[in-house]
Amino acid sequence: MFTYDLLNTFDQKLQDYALTHLRKKQNVQVHLGAFVQKVEPSVVHVKLGESAMSIRYGTLVWCAGIKPHPFVTQFGFMMNDKGTQILVDPYLKVKGEDGIYAIGDCATIEDYWLPQTAQVANQQGQYLAKSLSEDDQQKIKPFEFHNKGTMAYLGGLTAIMANLPGVNRITGFVAFLGWRFTYWFLQLSMRNRFMLSTDWLRTFIFGRDLTRFGPRSKPT
Repeated sequence: MFTYDLLNTFDQKLQDYALTHLRKKQNVQVHLGAFVQKVEPSVVHVKLGESAMSIRYGTLVWCAGIKPHPFVTQFGFMMNDKGTQILVDPYLKVKGEDGIYAIGDCATIEDYWLPQTAQVANQQGQYLAKSLSEDDQQKIKPFEFHNKGTMAYLGGLTAIMANLPGVNRITGFVAFLGWRFTYWFLQLSMRNRFMLSTDWLRTFIFGRDLTRFGPRSKPT
């Protein structure tokens, strides 16, 4: 039995909040559980349950989820049930192999599912670097993910945040400010922070620049 939801890394209340905001405030038509059957130059045909529907569009953006690179699936390692991720033990070592490790989106810890986010990959990279530098392997403890918060931007001046230290959930404008600050703070240099700040300010005052040069894009 399949379940179809939106932003499934968040709890049900935040999922409902996001769905309501997109539909009522952003005027976005959300069709959960719709399967794309065919795409034509100006129409996309989808199947929704037992019925079919056609949606006209001007610009089609296709986001079909995360697909593993052939290098991952064809290497011959032990894989998860879906055959999409390499199975690793709690120390991030590939199951059934000696001296081979896998981290990030290409791997999953057996019986310890983690979301495929940069936060997880970053912590795994730091953990593995320390593990490989440790002379006494007996001191190494299994990898444990520490969630520092999950955020999603919903358009306008609205976002949602969850699992922050001391706070379970934040929504609306306050979450938007938190999302913006976190994005700004995590930039790797002051140069990037300055450029990002000026870009945000320019967009706030004049709106986003949609100017483009050259011939119009053609359907392929």
